[in-house]
Amino acid sequence: MGDAHSARSSLRRRRFRGSRPRCQDDRQIKGRTVRGLHTQFKGSGTSATAWNIRKDGGVFRKCLGPALAAILALFFFSSAVLAQSLEGVLRGQITDPSGAAISAATVTVTDSQGATKQVQTNEQGQYVLQGLPAGTYTIKVQAIGFVDFEKGSIVIAPGSPQVVDAKLQVAMEKQEITVNDTTNRLSVSQENNASAVVIKGKDLGAFSDDPEDLQADLQALAGPAAGPNGGQIYIDGFSGGQLPPKSDILEVRVNQNPFSAEYDTLGYGRIEVTTKPGSSKLHGQLFADGSNSDFNSRNPFVTKQPPYHLAYEDANVGGPLGKKASFFLYGFRRDMQDSSIVNAIVLDLLDPAFAPIPFSQAVLDPQARTYLGPRVDFQLSPSHVLSVRYQFWHESKNKIGIGQFSLPSQAYDTRKTEHIFEISDTQVLSPRILNQTKFQSKYGRENDTPESLLPAVVVLGAFTGGGNSLGKNLITQNTYQLQNLTSISVGKHALALGGRLRDVDEVDYATRGYNGAFTFSSINTYLTAEQALEHCNAAGGSACAVSGASQFTITAGNPIAQLNLFDLGLFGEDQWRARPNLSLSLGLRVEAQNHIHDHADIAPRVGLAWGLGGAGNPRTVLRAGAGVFYDRFQEAQVLQAERLDGVNEQEFVASSPCFFPNVPSPSELSTLNCGQSVPTKYHIDSHLQAPRTRQAAIGIEQQISQHATASVTYLNSHGVHQLLTRNINTPLPGTYPLDPVYPFGNAGNIFQYESDGLFNQNQIITNFNIRMGTKYSIFGYYTLSFANSNTAGPDSFPMNPYDVLADYGRAAFDVRHRLFMGGSVGLPRGFSLSPLVIANSGAPFNITLGQDLLGTSIFNARPALAPPGATGPGIVATPFGTFDTLPAPDESVIPPYYGAGPGQFTLNLRLSKTLTFGNKGARSQGTGGWWWPSRKGKGLGERGLSAGEAGSSGAGSSESRYSLQLSLAARNIFNFVNLGTPVGNLTSRIFGRSNSLAPSPFSSLSAPRRLDFQARFTF
Repeated sequence: MGDAHSARSSLRRRRFRGSRPRCQDDRQIKGRTVRGLHTQFKGSGTSATAWNIRKDGGVFRKCLGPALAAILALFFFSSAVLAQSLEGVLRGQITDPSGAAISAATVTVTDSQGATKQVQTNEQGQYVLQGLPAGTYTIKVQAIGFVDFEKGSIVIAPGSPQVVDAKLQVAMEKQEITVNDTTNRLSVSQENNASAVVIKGKDLGAFSDDPEDLQADLQALAGPAAGPNGGQIYIDGFSGGQLPPKSDILEVRVNQNPFSAEYDTLGYGRIEVTTKPGSSKLHGQLFADGSNSDFNSRNPFVTKQPPYHLAYEDANVGGPLGKKASFFLYGFRRDMQDSSIVNAIVLDLLDPAFAPIPFSQAVLDPQARTYLGPRVDFQLSPSHVLSVRYQFWHESKNKIGIGQFSLPSQAYDTRKTEHIFEISDTQVLSPRILNQTKFQSKYGRENDTPESLLPAVVVLGAFTGGGNSLGKNLITQNTYQLQNLTSISVGKHALALGGRLRDVDEVDYATRGYNGAFTFSSINTYLTAEQALEHCNAAGGSACAVSGASQFTITAGNPIAQLNLFDLGLFGEDQWRARPNLSLSLGLRVEAQNHIHDHADIAPRVGLAWGLGGAGNPRTVLRAGAGVFYDRFQEAQVLQAERLDGVNEQEFVASSPCFFPNVPSPSELSTLNCGQSVPTKYHIDSHLQAPRTRQAAIGIEQQISQHATASVTYLNSHGVHQLLTRNINTPLPGTYPLDPVYPFGNAGNIFQYESDGLFNQNQIITNFNIRMGTKYSIFGYYTLSFANSNTAGPDSFPMNPYDVLADYGRAAFDVRHRLFMGGSVGLPRGFSLSPLVIANSGAPFNITLGQDLLGTSIFNARPALAPPGATGPGIVATPFGTFDTLPAPDESVIPPYYGAGPGQFTLNLRLSKTLTFGNKGARSQGTGGWWWPSRKGKGLGERGLSAGEAGSSGAGSSESRYSLQLSLAARNIFNFVNLGTPVGNLTSRIFGRSNSLAPSPFSSLSAPRRLDFQARFTF
């Protein structure tokens, strides 16, 4: 329309110049001046004078020619105006809450076919979208520092400009304009990578309501790129802590913005859990879940299983506290009578020859857990919110520590209690600056009590009996976290500055290993010892003692140890929206902690997202990033080094003891004539560095349709300074066992924590996300992974302390194929279906000899490979290959984790029926306009703080005041028997076979398949 107006103006100004004679008479036709054409319209223009044409033909030609040209020009301009009259115009102004104009805001309109058109606002916040074909449109406005505005059902009519103004809210003030967003579009925002998985609302229904199974499901979801340490869970921004009940969870985000400098841990595999706040309307929920052994399948490793059950109750309520505050109160109680399955090889005491026999038994292990958590949100001003949260968590477990090779005598009881206090202060200091400060104080107490204080008897590859070496423990821990995040919006830049300080104070009373432990290399050596002991007793001997054990260990000293461990992380980051289809992020993080050598770990991060084929809503996004990440040296290792430092406590190791089953005191060990007793202490290497991982990724994201996206990412991870433990006083190579020479003389075993490990990992990750309306959604990933390492963690020992690289091989966490799929399907008549599929290829397992061939005091020696079909002493043929169990000192042995375990598959399915009743519109819609801090963003704009929508498991939207949902949840509905890790000890009679079910999420302790009956009442 603006172009037509310009054309008419140009026509009014048009003059025909040159050597041609000027026409003498000029008249106006409806405001248009045409020289040489004389016409006068009266009234409606039905009467006019005749043409007054001079007889001068030259004049005729010179005047009528230009007149005809003007008529033709008028005709063509009229055609253009007519064509434009079939199109419409959308214009408006974008302002902030104060009414000030917002420049450089992106305005995108989408028609009913999905086609988009985009402009940016000018200095006055105005925008104009011209040439829009008549139809219905949706408009979306995005600006750094503000919540997105979206409005649908905008009708564009020909020739009638449509005006849509928008007043954007600051990112904290979440007021959803469009409640049900059924689109699933790509974005070049760093937070909106398509490889991220966002679970909320009905999608949460695919996950277990049981807290332990829920955590296993989330770990499986984060599995493909978690690296050696698995997925890290953050709850409302805090690391550690107990996972809240599912009904308290607003949303879960995995792998979001993986190269953000705000987080210390690897971005791929990071799990962010956001809990629900209060709301402006009273709402609540009651939930009950029950399971019984009568409905579950049977465990294949036991013939007789006692009855067991699970009872879980959950409740929450939320609403206003006056006009400026809201609350949310939640809690649950979980009572479970589960059973642990023992599957071992023992001696038949009824047989005079004590022949080894299989032994299986199911032992009930009662457990109870209580959780309570109130939260209050105060809106102190329109730009200031204060949130206070308290959590109480108590857990009691009886007869745990049993299962697989561990006999019932290994049982112990544990009691754990946690008190967590959190406070969060969020302020909008200006329309462009947001500041958020968080503090958490956590007090924890744990009490472990073994049922037996007898010495432990460990028969490798067969059973573990006697008392539990865990001993009696009383652990008291205080943990503090302080965080600050300041977000600044400057034009197209979103800046973030912040830091985190963590402090752990722990006092630990532990008698681990005080009861002593005998270790036998195989069931045959233990059989020989028991036969000799029986012969001695039958002969009337007193205080009979025999040899046969490979090792005896006992700990003595002061059982009390304490530590203070703190770490500090500071970061700065700039997210720059260079163009509507290009965003760049550059960040730097600096970390430090005590108890280790390096005190300044520098971690740069960079990310890029480039939209191809469309400025605002590209159909293809190229995404790349790289960064450095550090892991912290944990309190468990610091405490071990503090306790067993050789002064406070000492562990004594006697090789080939001759006093089984008697337990001498540490002072008596040195006086015995058999077995060499050496002290053992732990030490932290003075040059230990924090484990560092360099990670780089490049991927392509594709918009398949309006509702579906997919992405493919290649991820490379290289880790150095990985932690391991090495006995630095191992006898020099070639000197053991005949004439051992120790580097540190008679100092005994020195187990030193070092950072000499490394790992390399390459992965291809394929993600997909389909959301069609509110009734159908499916999400998931497939990953192909290759990982190698020479360490399995800080407490793992290399076979040869003088050749750590000889242990470089397939990593313990290297699962070649992983598949994860979840979603929800709405069915007629109030039914819904929530499936969850998890499948893994076999995990590797270690193949060992159950011997110490190098004098390290660690039984992790591995065999060498033998030619297929070889025979002779020490040759063992297995489905995993032919091995030489008596390798020569200079012979190469197999790498660690040489064996491959069985694959695993589970399909979990929840079928629900929802009944609604009561007056319509009485219940709150989501949060009812309340705003609160959320981890969806990290500041203003693309880092904006915002609230997600309440899900079906919480106070979600409903047209009815009350709803009752009845569900049947099946874990592993096809009853697929998922086996655990096979036995890797070549001397075991069940080598290469599993003696347990795989843990959650593939199976429970008791059964491959479990059925849960559930009821949820919502008001």
